[in-house]
Amino acid sequence: MERLGSARHRILVSRVVDHYRDDARVRAVAVFGSLSTDRWHELSDVDLDVVIADDVVVNPADEVAALFGGRTAIALYRADSADVVIDSLEEVSIRWHPLGTTSPNIASSVRVFHGELAADEVVAAGEANRAEPDRERLLDAFVRDAVGAWKMLRRGRSWDAVAAVQRMRDSLVVLRGRRDTLLLDPADPATALAEVIREAVNSFEFGVRRTDLLDRLRH
Repeated sequence: MERLGSARHRILVSRVVDHYRDDARVRAVAVFGSLSTDRWHELSDVDLDVVIADDVVVNPADEVAALFGGRTAIALYRADSADVVIDSLEEVSIRWHPLGTTSPNIASSVRVFHGELAADEVVAAGEANRAEPDRERLLDAFVRDAVGAWKMLRRGRSWDAVAAVQRMRDSLVVLRGRRDTLLLDPADPATALAEVIREAVNSFEFGVRRTDLLDRLRH
């Protein structure tokens, strides 16, 4: 675990791993996202995936209470997951689920730190759930948001331009199944727009109509 994020990140992950170490319900505790790659920041949140046995039902509120107790400042719950802010301002997102419902979104970065399952088993389960994206709709959405960002910049609405550029990146995430590695400055949305367009056209075939629109935005 020595290469996993910062010392504070490792303490949080160890807390969860130790909590579930002798828990017969748990088949694997894994980390994914920026923390399991070289793209983490000291302020990155901790993304955890807890694979449970098929016949186990988990109550996220009970799990968070057992893990963090009085240190929980905010917790947002869904049926099988929780987003938690603890009193040190650190953030943890956890999902508890059977292997068969593993999300494909974790496949590119997942690292298993405890349990009977190997990382490749978790990856295979996630990939089995990957649905083919609606490529044409996503490419259209990307170009529409690019046009919107371009217009917002010319209207002096920088925050709206930044939001549109982020939607463009979100479309690319669905198309590729992973986030980009671009380091963009929201204080310079014009450059961010150009870089995201360049990344996209180097990765996907947009066709004549869409490419013409994107070219017009870059000139």
